[in-house]
Amino acid sequence: MGPSLHSTNYLRLRLNVSISYCRPGDAYAAKDVHLVPGARDATGTKGFYKPVVFPNDFWLLRSHLTEINTTTPNLPLQITFQPMSYMKFQLFASMTHGFDEAIKQQGGGTGAELDEVKRMLLETNPWFLALTGLVSILHTV
Repeated sequence: MGPSLHSTNYLRLRLNVSISYCRPGDAYAAKDVHLVPGARDATGTKGFYKPVVFPNDFWLLRSHLTEINTTTPNLPLQITFQPMSYMKFQLFASMTHGFDEAIKQQGGGTGAELDEVKRMLLETNPWFLALTGLVSILHTV
């Protein structure tokens, strides 16, 4: 008889939901926003769009997950809604997709290496990260 497969369930105790918005006057491709059919402004030239609802789990690390088992008496859940600019949404969505693709290319592992990259970005001063990037670029020249 082979080894038994054991499945462990985890829960995110904090769910961040971002709502992306377009600022008035910004130009976006029609494929990027979902226009409301037939809804226009008073001039009839500008349409209204539905905002993008994005479950933002980019900063979620494996260490933030809580294991669910028989000893877990209750599961508190915190849901946070926050606005996000369209440019920031595109950045987070593309980085999340890129990290997911990297995990798939590594054979669908746990993604511990990518968690360390995220942890480095979370815990390091942004000025030091920018300085490190600048020095790296100067070394390549």
